[in-house]
Amino acid sequence: MPLCSCCLSAETKKGPMLNYLLKISLLLSLAFFLAGCPKQTPVSQSGACGNEVPFCVCNPLSPKCKSKTIIANQFMDRPDKAGIQLSFETAQTGIEAASREEIEEQLTSLLNQIRIKAENQEVSIFVKCVGKACRRIKNLKETTENFLGNSRDFNLQSDESLADLKVKIRLDGEQLIFEALDEDGAVGDPGEKLARASLGREVAESGWSLVTVPTFEDGEPSFPMNFRIMKNLVTQSEYSGVGVSRLPQVGLSFEAAVAYCQKLGRDAVPPNVHVFEYALRQGKIVGHRRALLEIVRLTNEEDEIEGPMINYEIDLFGFDRALDTMLIFSWRTGDYESSKQTYFQDDLGFRCAYWTE
Repeated sequence: MPLCSCCLSAETKKGPMLNYLLKISLLLSLAFFLAGCPKQTPVSQSGACGNEVPFCVCNPLSPKCKSKTIIANQFMDRPDKAGIQLSFETAQTGIEAASREEIEEQLTSLLNQIRIKAENQEVSIFVKCVGKACRRIKNLKETTENFLGNSRDFNLQSDESLADLKVKIRLDGEQLIFEALDEDGAVGDPGEKLARASLGREVAESGWSLVTVPTFEDGEPSFPMNFRIMKNLVTQSEYSGVGVSRLPQVGLSFEAAVAYCQKLGRDAVPPNVHVFEYALRQGKIVGHRRALLEIVRLTNEEDEIEGPMINYEIDLFGFDRALDTMLIFSWRTGDYESSKQTYFQDDLGFRCAYWTE
C-alpha cells in the first residue's frame, strides 16, 4: 500500500514539469524564428530622411523604388512608341511615279503633231517599247495602245509591217519619250521623225524642316533649341551630283554620310538622336521604303550645344560612346540600335541637320 502511494505521488508531480519544459521549448523556437526574419524598413511618405538622402535609399520598400528592367537605346517617355506615326515617301519615285493622266497628256501632244503632218487623214500605228521603259512603268504599253486605238483618225495595228507609223517608247534617264517614226514615207519622208513628246522628272532637293528640341539644366527644363533637318533622305542624285534619281542613297559608312553633310556647309552633320527623335515626334521627317534603316548620331554629352539636350533620367543611351558608335533607326519598328561606324547595308540611308539660332 505505501509503495503504490509513492508511485502515484511521483506521477502527479511529473505532469507540471512536462508542461513547463514544453513551454520553454516553444518560447525558444519562437525566438529563433523571429531572429531569422528580416526587419522591414517602414515606408516614409514624406521623405523623413531629408533632401540629402535619395528617396529610394530612405524608402527602399516604396512602390516607386521597385527595380525595373531597363532596355538600352530608349527614351523612357516613349517606351511604347505611342503617338509616333512613322510616315514614308511613296515607294515609287522618279519616272515610275508618273500618273496615267500625265502619260495621256503627252500622247495627246504626240497625236496632234501627227494629225498636222497627216492633214487629218486616218493613220495606222504600231506601238513598240524599247529598253526598260515598259518594265519600269506598270501597264505603260497597254495604256499607250488603248489611248491611241480609241483616238479619232487613228487605228492600232498589231502587225508592224502593215502600220503607217511606228510609235517608239523609250527612256533617257528619268525622262519618258514617245516618238512617231515614218520609216516607209507613208505620211512624210522615209525615215522621218514626225512627232515627239516627253515626260520628265526634275531633281528636287530634300526640303529642310524646323524642329524644336527641349533642353535641361540641372535636371530642370530650360530653353529649347531649334534645328534644321532634311525632311527626306539624301537621294542618289543629290549624293552623286548627277542624274535625276529620287531613290535614297544607301550603303554608306558613317564617315561618308558625315562628309557629304559637311559639304553643305552650316556645320551640317547627320542628326543626333535627340534632334531626330523630336523631328519624328513633331512629324517633320519621313522615311523611304527603299531605306528602312537610317544613320543617327549619339548625342555628344561633351558638346556645349548637344549636352543640354540629354535628360539622364529618361534618355537611356550610351552617350559616352558618341565618338566611336552610331545608332541605326529602324523605320519598321521605331527602335534604335547601336552599331559600328563602319557599318554598311543596302537599305541604310541618311539625312543631314544643323543648329540654327
